[in-house]
Amino acid sequence: MHAVMEQESQFEEYTKTFRVEESMIDRNHHLNNVVCVEWIQDIAVEHSEVTGGTKKMEELGCGWMIRTQHVEYKAQAFLNDEIVGTTWVPEYSKISTNRYSKFVRKSDGKEIFSAVTTWVLVDLNRGRPIAIPEEIKSFFRKK
Repeated sequence: MHAVMEQESQFEEYTKTFRVEESMIDRNHHLNNVVCVEWIQDIAVEHSEVTGGTKKMEELGCGWMIRTQHVEYKAQAFLNDEIVGTTWVPEYSKISTNRYSKFVRKSDGKEIFSAVTTWVLVDLNRGRPIAIPEEIKSFFRKK
């Protein structure tokens, strides 16, 4: 199991607020786990888009693909809860990075779930992993 690392100040965080809607509630009357996984991906994609990383990857013909994902569910979220998601990328290996995400209920600050997702940079034409260029890494560092 991975524990979410402490955020380091040199890394750019991205935050987004989500609202639990009726269609997201499962038969146990709380936020469906599938929605949690969707939010993890949504916030990662948006972070890349707002930093310019997505555009640069399109120019380079590469993209991120998930290798592994570990999600820890810590509390339940219910209809109309506002959940604040935060994501950051503090570390890289040659071809992959771990992206950390944390989702907290706005009303009481309770952590609902967290995740560590290992993303691999892939050459989209060849379908093979490639080394992560410094210019891609720079999109997720504080300017």
